[in-house]
Amino acid sequence: MLALLVSLLIAVYLLGPNLIARWAADLIVFRKTRVESHAEEVARSIIGAVIPLALAVAWARWSGALWSSGTQRDVETVFSALESDTFFQAHHQQFFTSLYAFFWMNYAILWRLYLIVLLASGLRVAIVLNYNRVWRRLNKRWTRTLLATIVPRISEWDLLFSDMLLPEGTFRIMADVLTKTGGLYQGTVQDRMLNNDGSLQSITLSNPRRFERAEFHKAKSEDIETVTDEFWFNIPGNLFIVMASDIANLNLRYIRRKPLSFQPSEEEREVLNRLLDRLKVPPSF
Repeated sequence: MLALLVSLLIAVYLLGPNLIARWAADLIVFRKTRVESHAEEVARSIIGAVIPLALAVAWARWSGALWSSGTQRDVETVFSALESDTFFQAHHQQFFTSLYAFFWMNYAILWRLYLIVLLASGLRVAIVLNYNRVWRRLNKRWTRTLLATIVPRISEWDLLFSDMLLPEGTFRIMADVLTKTGGLYQGTVQDRMLNNDGSLQSITLSNPRRFERAEFHKAKSEDIETVTDEFWFNIPGNLFIVMASDIANLNLRYIRRKPLSFQPSEEEREVLNRLLDRLKVPPSF
């Protein structure tokens, strides 16, 4: 019974908060995970739960809710009775009274613990969703290092296919994909799929095009004047999926959807006006 109680306490105090934090991170980013042993997972859960647990205990003690529910004697009675049958037989009535108090003492800590974990997870979600704005406002190196430790460990592919590190504005991601068979494809990244470990599984391109490399090299070898755009051909269909196992090289380009506003200088305006005046002059025959 003592082992069962200890296992239950470990689950609700250590593993539960860790599961909530990981679940909240998975809502917004694809984390880069690695296979961990049971000992490593428990150790990471302990480290992640120490601060919120300490805050929850301090909060419960400061409010008086902890010791108003029970005393240290109740805790000692519960563990002693679960460890020794002799002690339980001699103090069974006292045990059930202390067990009731022990339950409410844990309740006073647990709801505060999970509230702190949920608030911290919400803060992490807000930081990740506004990562580029927060990053630009942090000028000191130690603040950016602290920011990197707060956010979850993000898959590098999830980072590349997002606008987390880009300046403000709306961007579209263009991809140039070279396959292992020599095919060259281009299109706008519509979606991507990642494996459980955070590695790339496939990418989906919208408005896809294929580059006819054989015809292009043939024209070059025959010294024919070539224009690169003439060798791009649209692929029938709106979407084109490329599996990561077939990709030999991948280039990504981030294009702003709304171009930056351009304000010409006075000299540039004068030159433009002269060009417009020349275009208005009727041609002479």
